[in-house]
Amino acid sequence: MKNTLYGVVAITLLAACAKEPEPAEVTIDLDAGKAIAEADCSGCHGLDGRGDTSEIPNLAAQPVEYLSKAMHAYRDGQRHHAALQDMTSEMSEADILNIAGYYASQPPLKPRLETATTTTYNEGATFAAVCEECHGEHGISTTQGTPNLAGQQPIYLIVSMQEYKNGNRGHKEKEEMLSGLEQVDIEKMAMYFASQTPSVRPAPSFGDPQAGEPLTAGCGECHGARGVSNDPLVPSLAAQEPDYLVASIQAYRSHERSHEDMVARISDEEIEHIAAFYSVQKAEAAYEQQSSAQQLAVKCNRCHRPASGKRKLNVPSLNGQSHDYLVKAMKEYRREGRDNSMMHKMSVRYSDEMIETLATYYASQSN
Repeated sequence: MKNTLYGVVAITLLAACAKEPEPAEVTIDLDAGKAIAEADCSGCHGLDGRGDTSEIPNLAAQPVEYLSKAMHAYRDGQRHHAALQDMTSEMSEADILNIAGYYASQPPLKPRLETATTTTYNEGATFAAVCEECHGEHGISTTQGTPNLAGQQPIYLIVSMQEYKNGNRGHKEKEEMLSGLEQVDIEKMAMYFASQTPSVRPAPSFGDPQAGEPLTAGCGECHGARGVSNDPLVPSLAAQEPDYLVASIQAYRSHERSHEDMVARISDEEIEHIAAFYSVQKAEAAYEQQSSAQQLAVKCNRCHRPASGKRKLNVPSLNGQSHDYLVKAMKEYRREGRDNSMMHKMSVRYSDEMIETLATYYASQSN
């Protein structure tokens, strides 16, 4: 007897602007799907759906809709992989659905990783100690002209420290200070500072915060409302040391720092008003301190493992997936190597250490 699967499959292959089609009843031929999988797919993904190497994803027990959508993306050139694009180019709609149905029908795979590691961001405090002599305890500056590091965007801090370490910012002392740190050490340090909350500052002896507020209208487009940035590459200005703000804005105005003509027509008095306004604003930690993989996974689980148990049919399960494949996929989303704006927005804040922690956690879970 032919091995078939009957059901309702929502095919989501039309352009975003097109009207969503009504779900169509389809028949999936599992025997036909197995035959194609054995001939074309099993060399990499196995007949049981387990990736042959750590960088090849597991397909077993994934949703039919997700697998079908992925194959269409390769066939239509939305995902780039020469072998998969070539293999799917001649596949019919029935072939794609049969393959998807076959792998979806395979039993969940036993995880290869038995335990998940945890990430302790407080490890960053050890590396941060070298900066606190100048930038203050927990990165809260009490020294005139020295900026806060507390509450700053972590990716901005990582990029800045890399530039100091590489000598691109022309600060020999910082270059030497950071020279012995590995990339993961810098990331831990940045996460530590980002998870601190800056103190509320008293008004400085110069400038008028009230007069400075309307002058910051243009600044807020990038630096966020009242100086609290939501962009991982743009620093927060709220509660920042006022003399440092004045010096920085003046440096941009004189082109000692490069940033188009952002402050070209601002007077010294207006600069002091802007610095006074931002310095007295309430700041917040740019990143909530988290210490376990389970806590990091909370956001991912909203789509990939919701509490209701009703995951969207075109969203893959991450449980039991290949560790190295998950690392690779998250890094691709982070750098926009995969076309998914929501995933990019979420993962752009993740350091390599965070991605490693999430991948290890999900790879150790049962599907």
